[in-house]
Amino acid sequence: MNLAGSAIDRARKRRTLTVSVGVAGVVAALMVGTPLALAAVNRDAPPPSAPADRPPVDLPSPVPISPVPSPPVDLPSPVPVSAVPSPPVDPKGPGTGS
Repeated sequence: MNLAGSAIDRARKRRTLTVSVGVAGVVAALMVGTPLALAAVNRDAPPPSAPADRPPVDLPSPVPISPVPSPPVDLPSPVPVSAVPSPPVDPKGPGTGS
């Protein structure tokens, strides 16, 4: 059977995609299964998703803080403002004359 070059390219791309998706599935399974397997080895420890029985003792309880508005700051203008007006600009450009 004689396949055209484009058909061979499509088959190679499809095979590459299949292998890539398979590798991604194995990596995902390892990332999910590893913590569960490690937790199963140590029976005394709680599972990795179990919450703590009680909060840590050394942390103080959160205290609500009300925001205090800061006074406005008078910043200088980014563009210098002058009392003397600038000369008018010639719309035809420099050096064209009137």
